[in-house]
Amino acid sequence: MIARDTPLSREAAEDPFSPPEEPVQVQCLHCGLEYSSSEIVWRDGFWRCPTPGCGGAGFTFDIFPVGTFDGEGDEDEFELEVDDEDELVGGSDDDEDL
Repeated sequence: MIARDTPLSREAAEDPFSPPEEPVQVQCLHCGLEYSSSEIVWRDGFWRCPTPGCGGAGFTFDIFPVGTFDGEGDEDEFELEVDDEDELVGGSDDDEDL
């Protein structure tokens, strides 16, 4: 685990899937474990679930605040930004070919 007072690499600090500065309770979609977002670790170029052997990576990609999908959490706080055509902002036109 990386302590929050430990300086992060520029890549880790600027990663769009970094955990929030204020810790929240999260759950990994891969392993199902619930833990504090402060336990998410920077490893191999990704913010990863701390569970050994789990492939979960990225806050709001594989790791979400508890309650995000069950109507209990504050979904608006973590809502992804979309443009007027309901497409993710920053996406490319090449994504349509996938």
